[in-house]
Amino acid sequence: MSQLKIEVIRKFFIKSEGNDDLKKLFLWFNSEKGHKEISNELEQHWKSFESGLPGNIDSAKMLRVIKDGIWRNKSTNIKNNVIRLFPYAAAVALIIGFVAIFSVRNNLTKASDDYLYASVITGNGQRSKVVLPDSSIVWLNSGTTLSYNYSLGDKRSVKLSGQAFFQIARDEDRPLVVQCGEIMVKVLGTRFDVSAYPDDEIINVVLESGSVELDHNRYSLNYRLKPGEKADYDVKGRNINILDVDVHKFTSWKDGKLIFRNDPMDYVIEKLERWYNIDIEVKDKEVYSSIFTGTVANEAYPQIFKLIGYSCPVHCEIVHNANHEEIPKIIISKK
Repeated sequence: MSQLKIEVIRKFFIKSEGNDDLKKLFLWFNSEKGHKEISNELEQHWKSFESGLPGNIDSAKMLRVIKDGIWRNKSTNIKNNVIRLFPYAAAVALIIGFVAIFSVRNNLTKASDDYLYASVITGNGQRSKVVLPDSSIVWLNSGTTLSYNYSLGDKRSVKLSGQAFFQIARDEDRPLVVQCGEIMVKVLGTRFDVSAYPDDEIINVVLESGSVELDHNRYSLNYRLKPGEKADYDVKGRNINILDVDVHKFTSWKDGKLIFRNDPMDYVIEKLERWYNIDIEVKDKEVYSSIFTGTVANEAYPQIFKLIGYSCPVHCEIVHNANHEEIPKIIISKK
């Protein structure tokens, strides 16, 4: 790999790359030449990385998982219009990051407990799936950052900012800890959803199967969630509310669906803004008194807002920006 590409990758991680450089990086990444260069780089540097792994780690399997993840996620979301590649930059940070692990050492974050962390980021309006080194699978929703340790010692831990659905490989000796703000979710092997966006006042944990334990890193809080339960943790009030819920409603996003069932409009707006990467402006406070029921699957956002206009006493106006690089804007007002 050329020094120029290494420098672009370094800038990618510190978010200082220019548009032209990033465009070239994506074109290279999706080319046959790029595939070969990435494979060669992994093979070339793997032995030096392998020597630092604990003895109980199957390094050959780890390399295979990394390569499989790269080719599986390489280009499924890349569109033909090069300008539209930029929102996908964060979504493939993991893929480029595997190469950067070997070529750009200063892109890694070293935690206080001496574990190295790699980060995966999905941009607004995008979703992705990640296979962790222990074979656990994580689905990432729009605008989410997942950092995980890949040293694979006696600890499994991830840090989450955003929303993710976890399918955790069971390991009795090494429980996984999901750190999301003040809350820690401890699991052995299970399927659950965590929503912990930095701007949200509530952290949600929904358990589909298995068992998870919720702890606070400073205050007295401990609760073991049961399947079908949803925990709402109030960040400001530092209290927790447990509800029995339809789990599918809160986890269907990983399958490409948003389900609304008599939900208040502020909740609907928040979800749709992240889902479509759009800007929604509410002109009248009365709009928030409306409730909406519907399912978003493969519909484009104009169809969804047309449906909202039919089923709720609101008017939805789509503003078409002359600048195609700006995100779409929808203005909602009362009828």
